[in-house]
Amino acid sequence: MACRKVDDPDLFGTSGEEELTVTDSENCPAEACCSSIFVKEEKQCLECAVTSESSHSVNGNFRDVNIQESGKSNDAENSWDLMLKASDIKTHNSSSGNSPMRSFTEDSFEDGQLTELDELLKSFEIDEKFKFADGVAAVEPSEKSEAEKSDCKYRDLVNCELLSELPLHAPNVNKFSESMLQKPWKNDFRFSGKSLSLPLQTYRDSETGKTDKNIKASHSVQQILEMINLPRRYCRFYFMTLRGCERSKCWFWHVPKRGHEKICMAILKTYISINESGLLKRAVQIFARYYREVTPGENFDFQVLNDLLICLLKKCLLQEVFQMLNVTAQINTLPALEVLLRVFECVASLNVRDAVPTLISSFCKLVDAGMFLEYEHFNYIIKLLHQLQVSSQEIDTVLNIKCRFQEMHFKSNWLFDFNLVMAEIQHCKEKNDWAKLGALYVNARTACEHSDDLQKLSLCITEILTKDSEKDRPGVPFCDFADAVIKNSQCNEADRIFIGRAGISVMNSYRRVLQWIKGRKVLDKLQELQIHFTVLKGLTGSERLASRCQIVNTAAEIFLETESLDGATRVLRESEWITNAALWPCSESDIISRHNLLFSLMHKYLRQSCYRQAFEVLQNLPGFQNGCDTVDVSQYSHVFNKLLNACFESKNLGVLSSAVDFMLSKNIAVDFFLLRGLITGLGRSCLWSKARTYYKTALSLGCYPPLEGNLRHKILPIPFYVSEVEMLLAIELFLVSNASDIQSPGATTQSFQIVLKRCEDQAVKNSSDYQAGRERLILAARLSDPKLFLRHMTVNVNMEEVYSLELTSALKWLKENMKWAGKVWLFQ
Repeated sequence: MACRKVDDPDLFGTSGEEELTVTDSENCPAEACCSSIFVKEEKQCLECAVTSESSHSVNGNFRDVNIQESGKSNDAENSWDLMLKASDIKTHNSSSGNSPMRSFTEDSFEDGQLTELDELLKSFEIDEKFKFADGVAAVEPSEKSEAEKSDCKYRDLVNCELLSELPLHAPNVNKFSESMLQKPWKNDFRFSGKSLSLPLQTYRDSETGKTDKNIKASHSVQQILEMINLPRRYCRFYFMTLRGCERSKCWFWHVPKRGHEKICMAILKTYISINESGLLKRAVQIFARYYREVTPGENFDFQVLNDLLICLLKKCLLQEVFQMLNVTAQINTLPALEVLLRVFECVASLNVRDAVPTLISSFCKLVDAGMFLEYEHFNYIIKLLHQLQVSSQEIDTVLNIKCRFQEMHFKSNWLFDFNLVMAEIQHCKEKNDWAKLGALYVNARTACEHSDDLQKLSLCITEILTKDSEKDRPGVPFCDFADAVIKNSQCNEADRIFIGRAGISVMNSYRRVLQWIKGRKVLDKLQELQIHFTVLKGLTGSERLASRCQIVNTAAEIFLETESLDGATRVLRESEWITNAALWPCSESDIISRHNLLFSLMHKYLRQSCYRQAFEVLQNLPGFQNGCDTVDVSQYSHVFNKLLNACFESKNLGVLSSAVDFMLSKNIAVDFFLLRGLITGLGRSCLWSKARTYYKTALSLGCYPPLEGNLRHKILPIPFYVSEVEMLLAIELFLVSNASDIQSPGATTQSFQIVLKRCEDQAVKNSSDYQAGRERLILAARLSDPKLFLRHMTVNVNMEEVYSLELTSALKWLKENMKWAGKVWLFQ
């Protein structure tokens, strides 16, 4: 078949743009021209693709025209047969020799689009010659000459329109219906000059009238489509037919070119005026693909956007509606609010619950893009969602959008009016909408120009929050309010200070009525928001004049009453355990309250065996700070010794030794029994250096009988009740004190005695305890390194046993240990 080059501007537009260049059919240009009109037998749904460098690729399934709209159904098989017949006619005409083969040029592709229409029209001009057998059309060979004549008539019409510069629009190619063979474009009066009708031999006469009406309706639709004036390179099958382009690879544009927004709007208006489902779906695709790459310009028509959405809703094409909404949100070109509400109404009336998640998602995008809604709009949407019986989670999503929307738009639409703000505050109070109250405060604070008004506003809100303590209901309004204020994008340091001061007042209000749990929630919220309230004062009531010590006491007491010892300690640490200072003076009652509070906290820690924390509490009792010199710390001896006893019983030598050191540094009396227990524990744990230090301290405190006079007489009295560690330390001191005499040449004539002393009130009958003391003395000698040997000498008049230190072992001990022992026992 020869390929014709047609440069008709009325067929392919009037633009002077350069023609396309295609290289994939160079070897067989004639075959390339013909192949576009054939439909592959195994594919019912065809795709069209645009490969031009400036066109967009189109990849979608083309749907048949809706039966309710056209009143017809399509028959793909009949369409396929007729296309084959048309192809045969084309081949016959080409073989006549009237059109010699020309060189293949860029216009061959545009000519290919015309050729399809040309050949199809030829096949339809011979409709009187068609025969129907089992619903399939056949063309008799003897009648092909009529098609050739029709081809000549078509060419004449083309030449006529070229001369008159009138646009010639390609007819549509559509599928054949089972109930109707011909389509409107087959009976185009411009081509045939008369209205043709095909004999439907297999249908009753009653069907003929119905078919004729459908033919006329489709013919009028096609006439409207042909009114579209397209530039060159636009695919006329795609834009100007009901069926659309079915080429698997189309060289013409399926998307308006950048800058052709006016043409795009004209196409959309035409499709909307026809109001056919297939064209409306195509309009959505054209809109989405064009504005995916192009920003709406001066030719963009909002009325077209709204009308298209309304038409889609009337056809119940929800998928396309959501696609349009998402595209408009992306390009920040929003439809009318009434259209959005009608979308919700449509989903609710159809009871399409599965569409709700997509609908809410599109709604969120539109709000984020700037769509403005009033209170009643939100309420109406929520009402429709309740009608659909959606889940509470989806309702909450819309409510959250409503709250966020109000916060976002409140400031820009509101001028500060104190009376109006107070009315809004009362409304929030009545509705228990504390989050909204927080947003209201931030916006009012940013708009308020007078500090007096802001002070009144802060006091009013604080009083509302504190009065919650008078009501027995769950929840703490302060927490929701604080969250809304701090998490607001306009929150500043002044807002954080206000939250801290209001929190102090609310905390005290709960303490006064002993609502410890609610008070604890307030403190937890302040900690979560990292607001250091201990350096602030309250806003209302006595909290405005409260000292820092009192505020900290209240917070620690609330934690203590709710069994949060760590919380109480944390608050005290953050305040640096302060009581009275020049900048933070406190009263005597505050000191007493702190004293009682810390005692209670210490006892709770002891019950939980938290000795380190208990010791930290005791270290910060009133009187140990620089500003509390008037407090007598000696009164704390009892509570400190209680801690020592607990540590001794649990063998916690670390805290025990630290506590003893602190008590000694503060001149707090230490229980001798506990001090001796510390010495014994350290020795048995092989911590001899510390044991010796505490032993010397104990000697200086009078924990043991004095040794000065006895040492000069070379006699060491050791009470029988002391431990083996204490006995060994006493022997070490005795050896170092008499080292010169023991090491002298005349030492062999001297005797160094150790007397196991009884107590003055010790009766002879307690011989078993005394016997245990004697055994500990022997053990002490063996613990020494090197070992010491004792020789039993006698029993004195007080029934006390007297031992002699064996000189050789004493000399050996001094020889090995005198270097360090002299420093420990003599020079410190």
